[in-house]
Amino acid sequence: MSDFHPRCPPPRGLVRPVRTDPDGVTGPTRGVAAGPRWRTSSPGLVVPADVELSVEQRILEAAVRLPAGAMPTGWAALRLAGAAWFDGAAADGRTPMPVPVLLPHASRLRGSGVRVERTRGSLPPPVTRHGMACVPSEVALLHELRWAASLRRAGVMADMALAAGVVDLAVLRAHAATRRRTDATTYALQRACGECRSPKESEMLQVWGADLDLPRPVMNREVLDLAGRVIAVVDLLEVESGTYGEYKGAAHRSRERQRRDEARADELRGVGLEAFVLVAGDSERVWRDRMLSARGRALWLPEGRRRWRVGAFVPAPPLPDEDEAALDEFMLEHYRALE
Repeated sequence: MSDFHPRCPPPRGLVRPVRTDPDGVTGPTRGVAAGPRWRTSSPGLVVPADVELSVEQRILEAAVRLPAGAMPTGWAALRLAGAAWFDGAAADGRTPMPVPVLLPHASRLRGSGVRVERTRGSLPPPVTRHGMACVPSEVALLHELRWAASLRRAGVMADMALAAGVVDLAVLRAHAATRRRTDATTYALQRACGECRSPKESEMLQVWGADLDLPRPVMNREVLDLAGRVIAVVDLLEVESGTYGEYKGAAHRSRERQRRDEARADELRGVGLEAFVLVAGDSERVWRDRMLSARGRALWLPEGRRRWRVGAFVPAPPLPDEDEAALDEFMLEHYRALE
């Protein structure tokens, strides 16, 4: 199980940039703004220097520059809707990406830090996120998919928006049917899965299906014994062969977690399921080899001879009301209750 949660808590402490004011009433004077206590967010706009430049703050600072009718879209609108994977970083996880914005075709926007989308048609009806008018999530995702660096990344985008509950797959496909689509968009929407709870699970499913062309498995399902007791919730499960797969992230490194992982793996072996396990640093060649090897070892028993049953899909638990710092422990407690 991954230690990733698809939703992010509402942003806190966002500070709207202000214009300098010669009288120092509605904002700092130019002289004060040039000092160490203020930071220029865009031409003519400043914020206090101690304001954290979070993902959401970056979006807000871009949004206040927009001409009438323009709105954040793409990853920015999805982030404000609560989708945690859309963190404004490039594929390297560090480089900030420009904030994508949708403008009417005749509008102009000067300055860096934004990626402009234009439309000759009517703008979509805006939705308000944390005081900002944004493009609806389904349209925002279609905009972002056009910029996907690979089919694999496009697949993760779609799965993570679905996992966060910020898009509806039927609505998404209906919007896509009326627009020009890239290969990445077509791929992502055809194979989109509402059962992946983390980007690594999405990648695992894509390697299984797109690379190896294996039948579609189920994701994040309970495995029950014949008495109806929940043995475990596994990331990937091919019911016909009796093969399951799991990605083990950082949350699995503690001694207590490793002990529980081995106990549940032993129980799953005991009822006749065969496993493959993926960890950070494994190449996709290793992933493919482990998947095929486990599938080759599997028992392939008909339903009447299996000592296990498939239970319900288990979505990600809701975010706690406490600070985000409590999320890791909350997730571990959730898994303890399941296991």
